[in-house]
Amino acid sequence: MHILAVISFMFLSLRLFIAVVNVLTRPRNLAASLTGKKPMISILIPARNEEHNLPALLKSLIKLNYRDYEVIVCNDHSTDNTPEILEKFVQTEKNFQWFTSEKLPTGWLGKNFACHQLAQKAKGDYLLFLDADVHVQSGFLSPIINRVIHKNLSLLSLFPRQIMYSTGEKSTVPLMNWILISLLPLPLVRLLKQSSLAAANGQFMLFEAKNYSENQWHQQVKHENVEDILLMRKMKKAGFRVEVLANFGAVSCRMYSSYREAVEGFSRNIHQYFGGYSAIMILFWLLTIPGILIGLLLLPVATTLVLICQAILLRIIISLHSRQPVWTNLYYHPLQMAALTHILVRNLLGKRKKTVRWKEREVPFG
Repeated sequence: MHILAVISFMFLSLRLFIAVVNVLTRPRNLAASLTGKKPMISILIPARNEEHNLPALLKSLIKLNYRDYEVIVCNDHSTDNTPEILEKFVQTEKNFQWFTSEKLPTGWLGKNFACHQLAQKAKGDYLLFLDADVHVQSGFLSPIINRVIHKNLSLLSLFPRQIMYSTGEKSTVPLMNWILISLLPLPLVRLLKQSSLAAANGQFMLFEAKNYSENQWHQQVKHENVEDILLMRKMKKAGFRVEVLANFGAVSCRMYSSYREAVEGFSRNIHQYFGGYSAIMILFWLLTIPGILIGLLLLPVATTLVLICQAILLRIIISLHSRQPVWTNLYYHPLQMAALTHILVRNLLGKRKKTVRWKEREVPFG
C-alpha cells in the first residue's frame, strides 16, 4: 500500500510537470493574420440527426470574415428535420451546399463514409472537417490556416473549448483535458515521429487537400470507431507533419448535454486515450484515484501537504489552459473522479458486447 502511495505521488508530480510544459509551449502566434494569397478552404460537415446543432454552426459560418471558402454538408440519412434546415440555408447562401449520403457500404461506419464522400466533392486547398455541434467565431480561419502553412502541416486537429451547462456535463466533460494535457506533451506530437505520441479530435480536423487526396485517409480507417486518433497515428507513421492544439478559444463545442450522454460517449473510446491498452487505462486509474487516497492516509504529513498542493495546482493549470472555470472544476473534482470510474467500468464491460448503439446505428466498440 505504501509503495502504491509513493508511486502515485511521483506520477502526480510527472503529470504536473507535463501540464506546465504544455502551458509554457502553447502557440502564441495564433492571433496572427494570414498574409498573401489566401487558399480556398472546404468546410465539410457530416450530419446525422443534427437539427438541434446545425443551425447555430451554419449561422456562425455565414459570418466568417474569410472570403474564399465553401461549406458542404453530408446528410447521413437523418430522420429528423436536418434536410429541411439544410435546404433553407442553401437557398440564401451561394457557397453552401448539401447532399444525402449514398447507402452505407459494407465495412464502413457512417461518419467515416460521410467524410469520405465530402472530401470527394470538395474543391478547397484545405479540407476542414467539423462536427455539427461545433461553433466558430468569425475570425477563426486565418490564424489556423496561417499555422498550418507556417509549420507545413498535413493535419492540424484542435480540441475546442468545451461549453458546459448541466451538472452532468461539469462532472464528465473536463476529464478529457484533465487526462490529455497532463499525459501528453503536445509539442512532441509535431516534433517527434513516434506514432504513439498522437492525439486528435474528430470535432476539428484540418487536412492539406493534396495529401488527403493522395492517401484517402477516411477510407484507411473506414471501419474504425475512433477514427481521429488512428488517423493521426497513421499519418505520423507515414512521416507526415501533424499537430494537435488544445482549446483554441475561437472554436467551441457543447459535446454532451447530460451525464448519461457523456458517459455513453466517453466509455466507447476512452481506452484510446491510453494507446488502446486497457491495462494502461486501469493503471492510470489506480494511480490517480486509489493511489492518491491511500497517499493521503499513509504518507508523512509534509509529503501529504505537497501531494494536495500538486493535485490542486494541476487542476488549476489544466482549467486555465482549457479555458474552463477553475473553481467549478475544483468543486466538481470528486464527482469527476467518480464519473471516471463509472466510464472505465462501462468501457471494460462494453468490450464484451463488441458493438454499441450510437446515433441509431450499431457500431463496433472502441
